[in-house]
Amino acid sequence: MNRFVKRVPAFLLVATGVACEAGGQKEVSPDVQAAALEVGGSASRALMGTLVAQLTGAMQHGGPVNAVDFCSTSAIGLTSGVARQQGLDLKRTSMKVRNPANAPDEDETAALRYFESAIAETGELPSPWVQRAGRDEYRYYQPLTIAPPCLSCHGASGEIDPAVQAILDERYPGDLATDYAVGDFRGVIRVSIPAERLEER
Repeated sequence: MNRFVKRVPAFLLVATGVACEAGGQKEVSPDVQAAALEVGGSASRALMGTLVAQLTGAMQHGGPVNAVDFCSTSAIGLTSGVARQQGLDLKRTSMKVRNPANAPDEDETAALRYFESAIAETGELPSPWVQRAGRDEYRYYQPLTIAPPCLSCHGASGEIDPAVQAILDERYPGDLATDYAVGDFRGVIRVSIPAERLEER
C-alpha cells in the first residue's frame, strides 16, 4: 500500500484545505466549494468524534474482539444517527470494504480513484474533495488513513490475533479490509449535501 508524507489518521480527522476536482467531473464553483468544505467538514468531524469515542470504549472494555463486535453491530447505526442530527446523508466507504453495505457506488468509486491516483502521483494525501453528483446534490469526501490502533483489525492478515481473525471470518466472509500499514489510505467519509443548501448560502 502507498504511504505518504502528509498523513491524516482516522483518529485525528481534520477537514481543511481546498476542494479538488478530478478529470471528467462537473465544475464546482469556488463559493459552493467553500460552503461544502464547511458543511461537509463539520459533519465528518461529528461522525468521527462519535465513532472514535465509541470504538475506543469498546477497545478498553474488551480489546480488539469487542471492537469488531461494535463495528459489526453498531457502526452503521451510529453513522445513521449522526446523519439525522446533521440533516445530511453520511457514509464511510473504501475500495477495500469489510462490510458489503459500505461498498462504493459509481460516484464514490470515482472519488476513491481520485485520491488513490493523487497519492500515487505526489506521495501526499490530497485535501478533501467536493464533487457535483447530479443536478441536486454535492458530495464532500474526507480521506481517511490507517492509524496504529487500526492495525489490530486491519493489519497484515497473518499478524492479526487469531481470536480477532476468527470473528472477522465469521462476520465478514468476504472481508477485503486487511493488509494495511500505518499511514495507508483507508477510504473516505462521504457527505451528501443538497445543492440548495449550498447554493443559497
